[in-house]
Parts: sequence; structure tokens; C-alpha cells
Amino acid sequence: MYPSGQEPFSNTLSTKPPDYNLTYERLRAVLEKAYRNGNWRRLSFFEKALYRGVMGLARLRGRIINPSLVEKVRTIISKLVQTPVARILHLAGEQASCLLELYGRNGVLQWAPSFKQWLKNPEYLLWLGAKQLTLRSLGYKGLIISVSTPLT
Repeated sequence: MYPSGQEPFSNTLSTKPPDYNLTYERLRAVLEKAYRNGNWRRLSFFEKALYRGVMGLARLRGRIINPSLVEKVRTIISKLVQTPVARILHLAGEQASCLLELYGRNGVLQWAPSFKQWLKNPEYLLWLGAKQLTLRSLGYKGLIISVSTPLT
């Protein structure tokens, strides 16, 4: 027994083990869902190749335990299981922060202070995100308003 009552180095970093649930069965279930919801086609060639390679490795070894590989696959999984509403809200958040910065810099928020309340309204955010999604589906890649060029 140690004088402090604890094992040496017992309080270093985190005592909680990392969550490694990347089994073949889970990866396969995510892939099937991605095929159904159409998110598989949104991945790049390299992301698809990495995901398929990790699936093969998980099938041979049972699960994936390499932390850097787990992190990369988790980002791909987050893209694969993303719902349309989550994508719309993500685009709305990007657009809202861009508008808030632009309007704050150009003094619009001084004469229209209610605009900040609009950016907190879920209905307005859904409209803003749906508009962004529509523009991107038509081939427009960027945000509607660019914050790099201030209005004068």
C-alpha cells in the first residue's frame, strides 16, 4: 500500500478508457443507412476508399482500435448518418454567423436590432438553411454574403 492510498500515476490524464465501438457490424449498418439516405455519394473517392478499407480491417480483426484511424472514420460516419434537417441547420448556422458579422461591421444592427432575434428564431434558421441548400444544389458553392468584402 502506498502512503497516499493511491497507486502511482493513477491520476494521469483520463481514467476513462476510449470508446472503440467500430466493429464490422456497426460499420456495415452505417454503410447500409448511407446507401439508403444517399449520403454515400457525397463522400470523396478517398473517404470511400478509407471507409471500405477500415471495414475490411474490422472484419478481419473484429474492431478498430487505432486512435487516429478511429478519429478519421468517426468524421466519415458523421457525414454518412447526417440527416437533411441537420445539414440545413448546419448551413443556416454558417450563414447566420456570416450575416451577423457582416451586419455588425457595417452598422446594420444599430438601425435594425431585431435582426439578432431573427437569427435565434428556428423557423428563420430553417428557411435560411433551406435557401442555402437550394442554392448549392443549383451549383452555387459559396455563401450568399461574403464577409471578406465589406460594404461601403
